[in-house]
Amino acid sequence: MYGFTGTVVGVRCKDGVVLASDTRGAYHYLVLSKQVRKIFKLEDRIGAAISGSSGDIQSLVNLLRAEANLYRLNRGHPISTKGLVQLASNLLHERRMFPYIVAGVIAGLEEEPRLYFLDPVGGKLEEEKFASAGTGSTVAYGVLEQQYRDGMNVNDGANLAVQSIKTAIERDAATGDNVMVALVDKRGYRELSEDEVEDLLKQQS
Repeated sequence: MYGFTGTVVGVRCKDGVVLASDTRGAYHYLVLSKQVRKIFKLEDRIGAAISGSSGDIQSLVNLLRAEANLYRLNRGHPISTKGLVQLASNLLHERRMFPYIVAGVIAGLEEEPRLYFLDPVGGKLEEEKFASAGTGSTVAYGVLEQQYRDGMNVNDGANLAVQSIKTAIERDAATGDNVMVALVDKRGYRELSEDEVEDLLKQQS
């Protein structure tokens, strides 16, 4: 259970991508924190949802943000989602003998929405519909497989993402506490407020 505590999901929609996570940090059966951040802005239109060791998550996110900023400064335009995912994959692969304890999804919007799954040693897969990582990912995948529909917009995707995290919270001891949701669409990266997430949760009751 240590390492990939909690659950993160990404849902690819026709007009963007939705990221969602719980906020529990656990070690075996001990809850260490109820306010662990697992969703991050990497660029104006790129976000990540990462499960794993909090220190490793923060280190990886800081590296990716720094590299994205350097790319923008050197090239005069933002890095692509695919380019940032390749960079993340290279960083993880270089550390494969002493790996970061992380797994998750990186998503962005360019000409069309992009969603990628990353494993701890740098393996990457572009996903057409959805992706999940963490201890509750098996439960989340069950909901995603049943409820995903082609042509969903980000509002529909947010409902589905919240439902998958809520179900994981109910079934997985290492997933719990609050739900965070972020959208990556034509407005850029933005996180939903607590009230907006609460409204989505009420719709699942």
